[in-house]
Amino acid sequence: MIFSSFFKTKANWQHKDATVRITAINDELSANNSEQLAILTELIQQDVSDLVRRAALIKVASFDCYLEASHKNSQAKVKQFASKQVHDILATDHKIVLSAEIKQSILAKQAHSPLLGTPLLEAWLAHEKDSAIMIALYQQISARKTSTHLLSHSFSQKQNPDFQSYLLEQVDDAKVLEKLSKKACNEVLAQQIQDKLAAIQIAIEKPLKLAKKIQLVLAKLQALKDVADYGEYKKRKSVLIQQWQIFEPELAIFNEEELSAFNDKYQGIMSHLDKLFIAKAENYQQQIIADKLAHDKQQDKKDFTQQLNHISQAITTAVFSSDNVDEEQFKGLLGQLTTDINASVLNKDEQQVFIKQVNQLTKRLGEIPEIAESVSQATNLISKISQLTLPKSLNELNTRQETYQDWLKAWRVIEQKTAGILPESIVQAQKQIVSTWQGGLKPLQSQQKELFFQHKKKLQDIKRLLSNGKYKVCFGLFKGVKETIEQLSAQQQQQLQRDFDQVSEKMIELSDWEHYIATPRKQELVIAVQGLVETPLDNPNEQAAKVKEFRGTWNSLGHADEDIDKQLNEQFNQLCEQAFAPCRLFYAEQDKIRAQHLSQRQKILAQAEQLASELTLVADIENDQEMPVIDFKKLDGQLNTLQQQWNNAGEVDRNQYKKLQQQFKNAIAPIKTAISTFHLSNSEEKQALIVKAQQLLAGDDVSAAIESAKQLQQQWRAVGFAGNHQENQLWQQFRQVNDELFAKRQALKSEQQAAFTSKQQAFDEQVQAIEESLNALTGQEADLVSNLDTTPGNNQALKAIGQQAETLLQEVIANKPVIKAVAVRIEKIIMRVEQLINTNNQVKEQQSWSNLFELMSVQAPNNQGVEALSASNMFNKLSSFWQKRFQEHVKLTNQVDGCRRFDKTLEIEILGKSDSPVELAEQRMKVQVQLMQEQMLSGIEIDLSKLLVDWLMLGTLTEGDLPLIARLKTIYCQ
Repeated sequence: MIFSSFFKTKANWQHKDATVRITAINDELSANNSEQLAILTELIQQDVSDLVRRAALIKVASFDCYLEASHKNSQAKVKQFASKQVHDILATDHKIVLSAEIKQSILAKQAHSPLLGTPLLEAWLAHEKDSAIMIALYQQISARKTSTHLLSHSFSQKQNPDFQSYLLEQVDDAKVLEKLSKKACNEVLAQQIQDKLAAIQIAIEKPLKLAKKIQLVLAKLQALKDVADYGEYKKRKSVLIQQWQIFEPELAIFNEEELSAFNDKYQGIMSHLDKLFIAKAENYQQQIIADKLAHDKQQDKKDFTQQLNHISQAITTAVFSSDNVDEEQFKGLLGQLTTDINASVLNKDEQQVFIKQVNQLTKRLGEIPEIAESVSQATNLISKISQLTLPKSLNELNTRQETYQDWLKAWRVIEQKTAGILPESIVQAQKQIVSTWQGGLKPLQSQQKELFFQHKKKLQDIKRLLSNGKYKVCFGLFKGVKETIEQLSAQQQQQLQRDFDQVSEKMIELSDWEHYIATPRKQELVIAVQGLVETPLDNPNEQAAKVKEFRGTWNSLGHADEDIDKQLNEQFNQLCEQAFAPCRLFYAEQDKIRAQHLSQRQKILAQAEQLASELTLVADIENDQEMPVIDFKKLDGQLNTLQQQWNNAGEVDRNQYKKLQQQFKNAIAPIKTAISTFHLSNSEEKQALIVKAQQLLAGDDVSAAIESAKQLQQQWRAVGFAGNHQENQLWQQFRQVNDELFAKRQALKSEQQAAFTSKQQAFDEQVQAIEESLNALTGQEADLVSNLDTTPGNNQALKAIGQQAETLLQEVIANKPVIKAVAVRIEKIIMRVEQLINTNNQVKEQQSWSNLFELMSVQAPNNQGVEALSASNMFNKLSSFWQKRFQEHVKLTNQVDGCRRFDKTLEIEILGKSDSPVELAEQRMKVQVQLMQEQMLSGIEIDLSKLLVDWLMLGTLTEGDLPLIARLKTIYCQ
């Protein structure tokens, strides 16, 4: 057997042949055994063969061993091999996988005694997934070499939010951040980069912006020296000082030199302003005093005015109420008012103004009878003007307006006599009359003013036309002026009289010279027509228009001298005929073109007739075969083409066009009729589909109705065009019915969704009740295991909750459609309950093992009997199985034979994969060899409970067994 090598006098790992040593390393030595591990370590460090050393390294297969060999081994190949293994392990390209705790331990050791080089750390970082370890690696790498490239490369390579967030904290360079923004692993980090860039930009711009703001404040302060108004100066200065005080906390961003410069400038400006405005400050105070005096004066004026108005109104009321006027009372009031005026702050001139008014009121007291008579006259004036109606035309305006002006003059006289104490009702009536007349006269006055300017312009136009020799038109203009000039006011007529007299005189003179005016004008027209004959225009239409224009002008002129008038007329007519001759040639060419257009229209008419005959033939064939053979879409296109060609064909003679138009209408009439019949048939089919769709709305089965509606839509698309007018209307009707049907389905879905939501809410409430029961049972939802009661009752409660969740889950599954979110929550509850029960059982099992070994520890020195054991609390805590086994053990009287219990302990440690004391390595090896020889590890399942029963039944326990019990306890109670 392979284990026989252990009992040789010289071990194979000490053999001279390296191959034998390698075989021994692979087959005979184990890194799990401390003594053999020491042998392997010695081979790694001292063996002469690098292959043996590598085999030992592979056998140990420990990262620490590889790391140490990569630095301390005396053979270069071994160091290179070990370095390669270290690199592969850290790069996760090795069967050895390091846990996060081990990695953290390696990094902690690396901080005190560096063993890993920078390239190795970078390789490790390139393959690391844990963010905390990545951060620690980067810290150690950056401590050795700090470069922007390292940070940018690491950020780009590791798409980990925590790691990238850590790297962002290390960057304050805007250019680097711009590069990193393109490599951010999520939108949150990208936004953080943008925020940091914005903050950097703000930090860069802040001193400049703040300096500009400060300089602006200082400039405004400096500009205060030019403010003339001290009050405005104080207000602006206060605002600017407040702004400066707001900026003061932010001045810390400047260096000492800049800060000192700003403060010095501020203090200098303030000192200069204080010196400059010392005199203005005194003037400002004087101005305040002056303003108060002005205010007091204004108030006194207001009070005196109110008192004067009150006394005046009282006198007026007394006069017109026919009461006896108490002159002494009024004189007393006026005397007191005079005293107050003289004692006021008003100056002499201002006082005299009010005293004058007091004197006027005093004088009015003595004129009361004359005032009363003036009131009667005022009443008569109001009554008189009220009977006069407003003018309605310009012919009435002058006389009515003159009457109104006379009335106003009479009213002013009365106002002067009454000294302003007319009754308010009369004053208001006068104001109303003035307002009414001014409003009524204003439109006619505007019209009269406009007529004045028209006459003025016409007279100027007549003068201009007379000077230009255009006499005939002047007669008509002057006639209009003469007929309407009387509608102007006397003042307006006086303004126009001079021009009117001049024009009148000239027109009288012209009436005798009409023949002399027409003769030269007609001679000029003959010469103009002669020029048109000799040099005709390029455009015949313009030539004809010009000839027509000349004839119109000729006809507008009067008669020429009798001896030449007939000759001029004949010469003019002859020249017009010659000037119109080129136009006749042009119109002859137009006739040829019309003939061509006639030919084109005749061809189009023939095509239309041909299409109509073909349609008739196809229709006959269709009737015989009972199969639709007419392509109405194509036919409609052909008809539209013919109509377009007909519309685009050129002009023809009007009489011929009417005849051709009627023939064309007659030719296309059968085609239109056929198309209209086709459209009507399609319209009826679509109306029938609309009726069917409307019937679907009345049905209760919405799903079936929707399917039927989809079929109707397919049928709709199969039906042909129903005409431009009908097609859109029918489609809108059909679409509306479909929209209502689908809206009905949507409403049903909404109802179903509401029912679904209601049912889900009910299930959620039940699930929440179960979760609350589970949370209440476990104490704390976040840490269930640590708070679980391990009594059987707790498991029963958990099972009850689990059964409740199972029942609810079946109910949820039975409900259609299944509410997956609720089902998932219930399944999670069931899984939690199962985990909690398993955890309870595990805790209970561990407690049972602890109780068993505690009882064994008590039993070993005391050796209790069955009765004493039954009364023991620890014994009662055991399961029934171990109670029976322990009772059987207590009944044993024999001692343990030799070292059987000692060997049995080693056997349990080997099978339980637990370490034995180092000093027992040799004995453990023997027991292990024996076990292998007995094929105990050949695949048969190991029962540690049975092994402990066997260990217990070897004999009674003694105090010497306590160390063995302690060793076994570490196996069973772990």
